[in-house]
Amino acid sequence: PLSTCPPDTVLEGLAYLKGQSPVLALPDDQYPTWLWDILETKVWPDDGPGGKAEKVRLRKENRQRIKDQNFMKTQ
Repeated sequence: PLSTCPPDTVLEGLAYLKGQSPVLALPDDQYPTWLWDILETKVWPDDGPGGKAEKVRLRKENRQRIKDQNFMKTQ
């Protein structure tokens, strides 16, 4: 996957210090390889009951249930 902006593009909003020179995009090969994998969803192998995949799934379901309950409290 390649970046969406060409090299030497001024990246607005990243130079947050007063008087700092503008931040420019680098060529894709100068970024670390792990950067392009951040947005991909993690796939956990099904390792049976009590395994990592089940724990992740249960935690996700629990968080969603809590969000739904909190939303219903506001209605």
